[in-house]
Amino acid sequence: MMELVSEATLRARIKSRIKELGKAGMFISGSFMRTERKCGSRKCACATGGAKHPCCLLTSKAGGKTKAVYIPVDMADEVEGWVAEHRRIKAMLKEIDALAERLIKIHVPNRRRRERNIEAAAGRNGG
Repeated sequence: MMELVSEATLRARIKSRIKELGKAGMFISGSFMRTERKCGSRKCACATGGAKHPCCLLTSKAGGKTKAVYIPVDMADEVEGWVAEHRRIKAMLKEIDALAERLIKIHVPNRRRRERNIEAAAGRNGG
């Protein structure tokens, strides 16, 4: 069951979330992936079954196809944070959407209730 909340409360919650969006940092959409790969050098130990090299990728969809962007290892933690920030922003936008939808749905019943109260008050006051 949906909690009963006033329009003013919903508007305040929406404003609060929008203010939080203003504090957003650098972000990027996609999926961050850490893996290992062979470097391609025949002289490297990875070519003969030795340890592979760390590799990071950022994958996303473009035109229905998966696109992968190589992330330099020294940027891995930073880019991983960007992806996390994008997820956080997306979740906040989804929350704002839900709050705004609730605001729309309660508007008409609340307006009708206010109109009835005004009419009832006018009737009691001989208006």
